[in-house]
This record gives sequence, structure tokens and C-alpha cells, in this order.
Amino acid sequence: MKVDMCCGKTVLFVVLAFALALASKGYAQDAAPLVPAIITFGDSAVDVGNNNYLATLFKANYPPYGRDFINHQPTGRFCNGKLATDFTADTLGFKTYAPAYLSPQATGKNLLIGANFASAGSGYDDRTSYLNHAISLTQQLQYYREYQSKLAKVAGSKQSASIIKDAIYIVGSGSGDFLQNYYVNPLLNKKIWSDFTATIGLPSSSKNFIWISRERLCL
Repeated sequence: MKVDMCCGKTVLFVVLAFALALASKGYAQDAAPLVPAIITFGDSAVDVGNNNYLATLFKANYPPYGRDFINHQPTGRFCNGKLATDFTADTLGFKTYAPAYLSPQATGKNLLIGANFASAGSGYDDRTSYLNHAISLTQQLQYYREYQSKLAKVAGSKQSASIIKDAIYIVGSGSGDFLQNYYVNPLLNKKIWSDFTATIGLPSSSKNFIWISRERLCL
């Protein structure tokens, strides 16, 4: 079966449309956010600064990145302004954005609104991350489990369980598996054909996202 691969931005605009649909229910602008938290995994399409803390060439912590963002400062977002996930957070009523998990801001009450585990240069295939010295999908899931423990200490077991259950989960990834792995890795290129990589050939770590949240998982 052939699967067409779309870029991360296209997928995330679908997420934004989903958020707009939720917002259209008529909630007031000053009301509490429609969901308690946003938890994000993926690559450069959704990385908000985790790569700032990695020894990798995939960084966006310098101009002109961020020139149209808050305070006109680069944050590690691979964009001149807001990412689609930022617009999603705005639409859902959040006043601030979930922090990059590796940043100093990912502590205390800041964790109540979620966390961002994305890393530019990663992909569904962990080999993509290894080539680019990024946070693999497997490692992102490990950080997510670590985040749950930290959240429980901040909010208590009952509230943290509610946050985890009702949060929106966003996964923006995939293009790097082709552009930074399959097409530039001659060994992989000869061994695996593209349709197989796009469907069956993904590692089991990518399939685990199905079980993160059966209610609000946006791919």
C-alpha cells in the first residue's frame, strides 16, 4: 500500500484546524484553556528549543530565527515567529507555551501546562536521530515518562493523572526520515524501499504513541 508523505507543517495545520474547531464551541477568551496541557513530540516542525542543549548542528538559537517572535529573540524554534503548535496553544486559550523539556524552564508549575520533547533532526526511525545527534523518538518517550513523575510531584497524583488523560498530544515528525536518512544513507537506501519505510519499516517506538492518549492524539 502506498503512503504519501506530507511535510510536518501540513500535518500541524491540521492540528491547528482541530484546535479551531474546539474553540468554535463558544468559550470566552479569558476562560481557562480548553485542555489542561499540550504535550509535543517530533522534529524541527515542533521543536521549541530542546536542541539548544544538545551537541548538534541542528540549532535555531541565532538570528534571523525568532525575529518576529516574542521580544524578537531566537528561542530554538525553526521559524521566524510562532510555530503551528504555538498558534494551537493560543487558540486553545493558553497564555504561555509548554517549555522545551531540556530547558531550565521545564520545572515546577511550568510543567502543569505540558512539555515539549521534540528535537530537530529526529524522526520516527531512531536511526535518523542517531545520524543527526538529535533526541530519538524512543528517548522522547523516556523523557515523557520522566515528565509524568515530575508532574505528580508538582500537582499530586490525582491532578497529574487528570492532566495526562485530558491533554492534547501532538506528534510532528517524518520528513527527516526521508530527507536526512533514507535519501542520504546509501546502505539504508539499498536495503529498504521508500514505501516500506513509510509503512511497515518504522520502529516499535513510533507505534507506542497510539497508547499515549486514545482520546487526543494528533499526528
